Amino acid sequence: MAIYGGFFGAGLGILMLATLTFLGIKNIHTMNAFKTFLGSCINGVAIISFIFAGIIAWHQAILMAVGGSLGGYLCANYARRLEPSLIRSVVMVVAFSMTIYFFIHG
Repeated sequence: MAIYGGFFGAGLGILMLATLTFLGIKNIHTMNAFKTFLGSCINGVAIISFIFAGIIAWHQAILMAVGGSLGGYLCANYARRLEPSLIRSVVMVVAFSMTIYFFIHG
């Protein structure tokens, strides 16, 4: 998962949530916090590789980093107020919907 996440990243959050569930973590808030930490570690290592390769478009990367950080903080703040079962259901619906969409539209 780390190699996949560091290079491509799409769907990595869903893969990590599934893995954390298999490892026995049941609280969605705990899983999301751990997923965020692991994703940050994965992306941090990948960024170092991309910096040395000289392939980062810095203006766009900084804009995305600020937007992603702000969105992640605000969404986590609101998500903690919701019932864990609701969050789990939303994650599953989004995951299945995206899977079906990409299966159909390749």
